[in-house]
Amino acid sequence: MSEKFKVVVKAVITYRGDILIGKKQEEKGHPISGEWHFLGGHLEHGETIEEAIKREVKEETGLETEVHHIIDTMAFPWKDEKSDSLQILFHCEADNDDVEAKDDLEKVKWMEPENVLDKLGETEAERVRSREAQANFLEKVQKMPTL
Repeated sequence: MSEKFKVVVKAVITYRGDILIGKKQEEKGHPISGEWHFLGGHLEHGETIEEAIKREVKEETGLETEVHHIIDTMAFPWKDEKSDSLQILFHCEADNDDVEAKDDLEKVKWMEPENVLDKLGETEAERVRSREAQANFLEKVQKMPTL
């Protein structure tokens, strides 16, 4: 049994058909250290999950987003810590594509949906492939017309 438990909010952020991903800075013990991933972070005491994902995206990129819906929820063990997390993955839409890597991100990049799985780190890509709701959502985004 784990000694700690975290609630993590993450977002598949879209803007005019593209998806935003970020590269996490190297951080010892972090499960996605140095990997490309969907943006997000931890829920803070007293905030709603929607407030948390909007805050995390703004802190990491400067973007304002509209939260559309939950894509998937899953439990996930952390590699080098004695903790587990409940991860909630949202679909969010950005109000523009002007982004800058901030906070704990090394880089950010807008990707065409069909190329996202090839760019995501192994940990994140495997989650998308193994979770039906995530794979289905990515497929839907690929079929959406761009504005």
